[in-house]
Amino acid sequence: MFDRAITDKIRSSSKAIEKAGKLPSFVLEHIYKKKLFKLFIPEPSGGMMLPLPDALRVFDEAGRIDGNLGWAITIGAGGGYFYSYMQAKTAHKVFKDRKALVAGSGHPTAIAEEVKGGYKVTGQWKYASSAPYASVFTANAMIKSKKNTPRMLAFAFLPEQVTIIKDWNAFGMKATESHSFKVDKAFVSYEMAFDLSNKKLFFDAPIYRYPFLQFAETSFAALVIGLGRHFIEEAKSILAHNQKVWSGVETKRYRFVKAKLDSAEKRIEKAIKEFYVTAEKSWKQIVKDNKLQANLQHEVSKISKQTSRIILATADELMQYLGMQAVMEGSEINRVWRDLHTACQHILLIPFE
Repeated sequence: MFDRAITDKIRSSSKAIEKAGKLPSFVLEHIYKKKLFKLFIPEPSGGMMLPLPDALRVFDEAGRIDGNLGWAITIGAGGGYFYSYMQAKTAHKVFKDRKALVAGSGHPTAIAEEVKGGYKVTGQWKYASSAPYASVFTANAMIKSKKNTPRMLAFAFLPEQVTIIKDWNAFGMKATESHSFKVDKAFVSYEMAFDLSNKKLFFDAPIYRYPFLQFAETSFAALVIGLGRHFIEEAKSILAHNQKVWSGVETKRYRFVKAKLDSAEKRIEKAIKEFYVTAEKSWKQIVKDNKLQANLQHEVSKISKQTSRIILATADELMQYLGMQAVMEGSEINRVWRDLHTACQHILLIPFE
């Protein structure tokens, strides 16, 4: 997915990408060319339909190259999960374009009113990554009803129905453009509304039978793994650059930091290996049995959070030993560290137990 030339070009542009606050056109074109937003889309609609473990390694590699790139691909590809919840003609129409990309939010912070032929939706949602170049926006809303118990539906909006509120101002992942967006009495036809609790899929494939919660958790964890790999690379670079100085006047420092770094790398690699073993096991069960048993769902959730926590804690522990360069915002390792913290702030990676 990423050869040496494009990897080097993106890496050399990382500072400029963060400063600009958006991905440049050459990065987006590479994503479109390699169909990286369409990893879970059927081939007739221009997708790749990768097995989940293969896609996780794409997220991992993209995150290792650049956090903003990894986040964009992870979120962008993840939108393809909704393909199976739409009727065939609608899904094909939404996802067939080579630049098809879903931006959206899972929080039901809006109200929808049923009208003739569909719904009118009014509301505002936060954290719609890649909003400025999305081809469709999805968001949840509660159906307003006087007779029935309120229920939640997901709605797909066209860009011309949406107002983007440029409010993404996090200290990391600065180029993900994860802005808020709003709609005001936007009409959504029945065919562009879908129910994520509906287990009757319009298009069947193993990835769509994989539980959405675990699908999202593994995806974000894979991105964090890539960021962790990049952090270790940068830490090694700092250590090598300072070897002479830290081995001279401060004799103990180099040996001490190297031992810390070696231990940290082993800890992270062990966590990564366990994560992929669990992901592979869960995927095999989906393919074989068409469902993921509850105990394995729990195991997948646990390992996704655990892996992310190990990587974050390890990076934090190492930071204090890497000198003043590490706390300078212009340094590569500082940017990776900030991206790592931002990614790990996602609610799905935080264990509340």
